[in-house]
Amino acid sequence: MSAVDDTAGNGGEVVDVDWGTTVTVHKHRQLQRIAETAFDLAARDGLSNVSMSSLARAVGISRATLYNYVPDVATAVRAHLVTRAEAFHAAVAAAVAEEDGPQAQLRRYVREQVMYAAGEDHRAAAALAEADRTTHGEASTTAHLARQSGVLEDILAHGMSEGVFREAPVAVQAALTGRVLYGADDLLHRLGLPEDTVVEAVTRFILEGINR
Repeated sequence: MSAVDDTAGNGGEVVDVDWGTTVTVHKHRQLQRIAETAFDLAARDGLSNVSMSSLARAVGISRATLYNYVPDVATAVRAHLVTRAEAFHAAVAAAVAEEDGPQAQLRRYVREQVMYAAGEDHRAAAALAEADRTTHGEASTTAHLARQSGVLEDILAHGMSEGVFREAPVAVQAALTGRVLYGADDLLHRLGLPEDTVVEAVTRFILEGINR
């Protein structure tokens, strides 16, 4: 903690500024900027075609400074993918919580997943995650899937406890439901079906399998 004479803004008072916190916030924001820039470059040019030098130039810092934040481009991209995954998980959980009853919650969950899969950002993120074949990359993907599966398992358990969904091991139901949702990407991008059509088709297929 350092005392700073802030006479212009505080009537001559000496205020305390926590420089440690200020520096930490600055470094966090800089890392976010680096990660987002790395993602954009990799999505445009391909992960293997982005060097630390080109990333440093795009961010507007020296290559030496860049190494203070990340050891390589893949790590920077991975950091952005983790941030995106956490934000998406929070958004899905909040959206599901707005709905009353397990069927409505399941419908909302399916809609959120399909609408996300329909976006170009998702396709870029999926391609980069696939390109990042490191242990860290696989761990990040596994963690993201586990968070999404957790929301789905809560919905299914809720439905079973209320007698709406048929009794079955929750993990099995979630895994099977997840595979159906995985097929939504094919319906969207290979068959070119509209998002609402895919949402309705996937939701009906799932509910017909688990409703009592």
